[in-house]
Amino acid sequence: MKDVFHWPVQRVPEASRPILNSASLVSLFLILGLGLRILYLDLKPAWMDEVSTLIFSLGNSSYFIPTEEIVDLQSLLRPLIFTPEASPVDTARYLLQENNHPPAYFMLAHLWMDLFSDGGVASLTAARLLSVCLGSLSIPLIFWATQIAFQSSIAGLISAAFMAVSPLGIFLSQEARHYGLAITIITASLLCFVCAARAVWQQQAPPWHVCLGWILVNCFAVANHYFSVLTFAAQGMVMGAIAWQQLRQNGCHSLWRSYWRRIYIVVAGTFAGILVWLPILLNFYGSPQSSFLKSDGDITGLINPIAHTLGTFIFSLITPVVFFAETPWDIGLMVGTIILVLILVMLSLPIFWQGLRQLAQHPQERIGLAIVGGFLLSMLTIFALICYVYGSDITRGLRYKFSYYPAILILVGGIFSVYWTQRSPTGPFSVALPFRRYRLSGRRIVQLTWALSIVSALLVVNDFAFIKFYAPDRFIPFVQQHSTSPVVFVTTEEIAAQPTVIGAKFLSIGWEIERHYPPEATSSGWTRAPKFLVLREGYGIEESIASRLEEKVNQIPLPFDLWAIRRHIDSEDPFLTDIPSACALAPETPYGNKGGYTYIHYQCGR
Repeated sequence: MKDVFHWPVQRVPEASRPILNSASLVSLFLILGLGLRILYLDLKPAWMDEVSTLIFSLGNSSYFIPTEEIVDLQSLLRPLIFTPEASPVDTARYLLQENNHPPAYFMLAHLWMDLFSDGGVASLTAARLLSVCLGSLSIPLIFWATQIAFQSSIAGLISAAFMAVSPLGIFLSQEARHYGLAITIITASLLCFVCAARAVWQQQAPPWHVCLGWILVNCFAVANHYFSVLTFAAQGMVMGAIAWQQLRQNGCHSLWRSYWRRIYIVVAGTFAGILVWLPILLNFYGSPQSSFLKSDGDITGLINPIAHTLGTFIFSLITPVVFFAETPWDIGLMVGTIILVLILVMLSLPIFWQGLRQLAQHPQERIGLAIVGGFLLSMLTIFALICYVYGSDITRGLRYKFSYYPAILILVGGIFSVYWTQRSPTGPFSVALPFRRYRLSGRRIVQLTWALSIVSALLVVNDFAFIKFYAPDRFIPFVQQHSTSPVVFVTTEEIAAQPTVIGAKFLSIGWEIERHYPPEATSSGWTRAPKFLVLREGYGIEESIASRLEEKVNQIPLPFDLWAIRRHIDSEDPFLTDIPSACALAPETPYGNKGGYTYIHYQCGR
């Protein structure tokens, strides 16, 4: 593949050259990565964050959900139904009014979803397919970024191979969210970054097309997700370290040479792209959508960021089985695979350390190690400051790690390129298996690690890893099993003074019913089509929840089972302190949690 950035690439010895050229191999990895991401795309249930994405992608508002009235399934799902007259402008308008995300991905998704419009409820599979396609573009981009960082086509191919099957990358790309696109954009930004940083390191001017492309990519990145700013900050810290080194060696005048002036233009262009969104960010600061990131004040607030960060590095290559366990066999399977992964991690630490030391011994590879490794250390420092100083745990979940996840695989490509050339099990980079005399060659280590990544990828696409907090596909059968009368679902949605999305969690139940438990189907499990009720609370709501619930319950023909979906249950919950007069707590399943949904179960009219 032609090096579009015109950097010399390490020549591979004849005996080590692949049968196919780099372009062909990258194309194969792209096909593999795309295929894995498409596999079983409709298997996972509707996740509440995906509900939010689809609402705005269709040009709808979350406030289209009917409130203060008892409605059927189709009426409940109004925010997820195509609106023919909606446009990308409507998508941006509603998003900026109700959500704390920039609109780039959502407007693109609006155009995409128009291709699948049939006038009914939107297809979750179609929505996920967009993220899959955009996320797969990171595979060829990471090849270029790694190739330039370590001046090695082999390193680039290894990074592309692992990006294709990375369980973390597949997990994020299979969601109908903007994180698949975010991974691709950040990879593109790192591509421009390593090219410019290598040039400045060697006191050369980075090409103008790299600088201008870097500005455009960064502006698009922040228009897709605000946390891209963290990536820019870490890049700036690395460039600052290079500037400090040259300042000490050559004096202040060295920082005004042509190559630095081009970097200053990139900084100015990126900063301008960030300032555009500052008023919107300030409008949402402190909203309910960001308050959940506040760190806990106990010991978990200290431990969780470390554990989550280590998990990101591990899950980039391998993942254990993690799902909702119900039987001893399920629990044993999870515990066993977790122990196995931990053992593999401990065995791999010396391998990665030796690879890092080897990279540091060669001038060209040492530059790449300093740039990519410095970037990762800067990102970890930024995350630590936000978690421990500012008090917001942005390591929760895995989605915000898109800001540095591609750099992990770039570094993996560089490290494994050292091992790939070693075919002999007695070579300097061979590893002895525990309790056995047999040794693995360096190349075999890379191959086995990739094979484990493929197995992990298959776990992800089959929904045996990275389980969601909420699983409506588990909650709905539970409701059917424990209901003896027609079912009515009820919840409350908090209206805030600041913009916020409402109804996403409740809609995820309705969407899963529409997808897999449609009331009109004879095998759906419903004796009668379920009904739904959303009550408002919070800002501007004066009448009590109890009185409005009593009024609505009196409008429903008896008997019926009432299932209240709550954020949490405590002794002051109005659904426990003021039970409707026609209802009583169910004797067997009065309240609890199933599939992440906290519920209170009433039987009314019995």
